[in-house]
Amino acid sequence: MTMDAGHNVWPKLTGPYLGQTPPGRTPEIFAPGIITGPSDEAYPSLTKNGKEFYFHCRDRGGWIFTRVSQGKWSAFRTIPFSTEYQFGEAMVTGKGKTILFCTRYDPDAGHSERKLNLWRMQKKNDKWQKPEKFGNEINTDFHEAYPSIAPSGDLYFFRDLETEDEGCEIFVSRYRNGHYLPPENLGTEINSPHHDVDPFISPDEKYFLFCVRDREDGFGNNDLYISFKQSDDSWSESINLGIRFNTKAEEITPYVTPDGRYIFFSSNRTGNYDIYWVDAATIEELRPEEIR
Repeated sequence: MTMDAGHNVWPKLTGPYLGQTPPGRTPEIFAPGIITGPSDEAYPSLTKNGKEFYFHCRDRGGWIFTRVSQGKWSAFRTIPFSTEYQFGEAMVTGKGKTILFCTRYDPDAGHSERKLNLWRMQKKNDKWQKPEKFGNEINTDFHEAYPSIAPSGDLYFFRDLETEDEGCEIFVSRYRNGHYLPPENLGTEINSPHHDVDPFISPDEKYFLFCVRDREDGFGNNDLYISFKQSDDSWSESINLGIRFNTKAEEITPYVTPDGRYIFFSSNRTGNYDIYWVDAATIEELRPEEIR
C-alpha cells in the first residue's frame, strides 16, 4: 500500500497503528511505503487514544499528521504553525491537546535566535492556538531541546551546556500545583561526560529512554539507553539497549506509545532516517533482577 504524492491518493487504512501488523521483539520499519519512505522520517508520537499519529518527514512538508476519520486514516496534513514557527523537535502529548516543540525562531523579532527554546501549542475548542514560549523557569541562555512530558505533567528535555567539559545533559522540571519548578539535572545515573539527549519516560514512569553519543559501551555514534525506576524512586544505572536496537549508525528519538505496548525510534542504518517500532516487552530482558 502506498500513497501517490502527486495525486494525494491515500490507501484505505483501518485499525490501530495505521492497520500495521504489530512487531515482535526485533525492531521493524514502521508502515513502509506509508509513513517510512525514501526521505528522512523521525519524531513519531501519538495521541492517548491512538487515533492521531504525528511525525516529521523532510520531503513531505515537514511536520505532518494523520488521524482516524470515519474509521479510516486520513491523508497527511501539516501541523498548524509548524512552518511559520520553524518547529524543531516536536511531540504531541496526552489527549492531543498540546504539542511540545523547540525552535530558534523569535516570532516577535521575525528572525531566528542563536539558541533553541522550548515552546508549547495548545488546542482549544478543537482549534490549535498560537504557540507559547515556556518561561525562564525552563528556558535559559543555553539550548533546550527534545521536550517530552510524563503523565504526571513533569517535563523532560535536554540542555546543551556548551562547555568544553560538559556537553548535553538531561533535566526534568517537576509540575506542581499548576506550575513548573526549576529544572533538576537527572544526575550521573542518566547523564555522562558524553552527549546525553532525546529523553523519554514511559507512560507508567517506570523506565526512562534516552540517547548517548560515543559512550564506551556503545556501538558507535548515538545509541539508545535505558534506566529503570527503583523502589526508592531513584534511577538505576543506565544500560545500553544492545545490538537488537543499536548499530554503528545513529539511533535517536525514542518514544513509548501511550498504551505502553511499543517503542518507536529512528535510525539511519539504511542511509536515511527511518522510523522503527518494536514490542516494548523486549526491554524487560534488561531490567535488573533486584527491581523486577
